[in-house]
Amino acid sequence: MNPPMAKESYNDLIFQLGDLARDRLPGKPGCPRSMDRVFKAEEAVVASRDQLAAMEQEMNDEDAAFQDFLAHQEEERGGHQAIVTKWKKAVDSVEGKVRGLRKTLTNKRADYRYAQFGLKQMEQKMEDLELITQDAGRLDLARQNLKKNRITQMRLAREIEDLEHQVATALTPFPGQPGAAGILAHKRLLEMEDEQEARKLAHDERMAELDQSIGTQEEAVKASEDYLDQALFLLGEEVYSLRVADAQLAPFYPRLDRAQ
Repeated sequence: MNPPMAKESYNDLIFQLGDLARDRLPGKPGCPRSMDRVFKAEEAVVASRDQLAAMEQEMNDEDAAFQDFLAHQEEERGGHQAIVTKWKKAVDSVEGKVRGLRKTLTNKRADYRYAQFGLKQMEQKMEDLELITQDAGRLDLARQNLKKNRITQMRLAREIEDLEHQVATALTPFPGQPGAAGILAHKRLLEMEDEQEARKLAHDERMAELDQSIGTQEEAVKASEDYLDQALFLLGEEVYSLRVADAQLAPFYPRLDRAQ
């Protein structure tokens, strides 16, 4: 005796019916009205996937550009390093003068980045506060604190400019100075270090932003795909309720009758 056949799932059959109807019925007489919902859902899926693909491509392009930058720097560094080695004594004498300045400059730049981050947070909090309170005293205090932070950031920027000028001056040989070529090559190497640090910070920040955006967009793609599935399910239900005459759709109707 053969075991009884397992009962088919109504939901699965309805979805299969809707999916097949999507291919069979567009443009035909009596096409269910819910087909329009399927078309719109498909457009949303395509647009969402395209946006995700664009973000992923932007991330790839950003990473490729950064790797190219590093490769070009490495290529340039070799030539300058050879000149520095040739004029090592002249370079060492100058380096002793700028080492302390550059250390201070590095610290000031770090302080400035931290100040920028803090200022952005304060500006956002200020915007939020203006929306949620009418307390004049509280708003005035917040504005004063924001003003102080902006002044602090401007002061740091000026200090950085002054230190950069001091370093540049110390690394600029006077006319006829022995080892001038080595000093200028060393100056360029230090500039390249600064460029690489700045570029890496910008690269890491952009990659983090893109990674977060991609995560959000992946959720949007999933939501649009879920909505398409729902639209196909509703199409299947309408086709079944109408029992649309179609040679490939008709076999589903008795199976659905038994599944209910």
